Amino acid sequence: MLGRFSVIIDSKNISKKSLFKFLLAGIGIGSLFLWLLLSLLSGFVSGSVDMTLESASGLAGFTQSLLIWPFFALIWAGFTWLFLILGLATINRFTSITLQTKD
Repeated sequence: MLGRFSVIIDSKNISKKSLFKFLLAGIGIGSLFLWLLLSLLSGFVSGSVDMTLESASGLAGFTQSLLIWPFFALIWAGFTWLFLILGLATINRFTSITLQTKD
């Protein structure tokens, strides 16, 4: 196939910025589906969302759940990024990990 080739990436060559973008895209989009499901359940099944001292359900719960999602994705990606950076720094002291893309 034209334009398809395999790429080998060494863990020492991964920049911190590109790793964070990769994690934010994966966690953000992946958690969006779960967040939408939980938001819909809050809106229609009368579950509650608790952002303050008061619980919200119905349309308010749906809206609050959707407002929480970007912050959750950003914080979760940030913590995951921090642990991956520390882990890669430790591994790269002794050896390197190579990633190979599919053909």
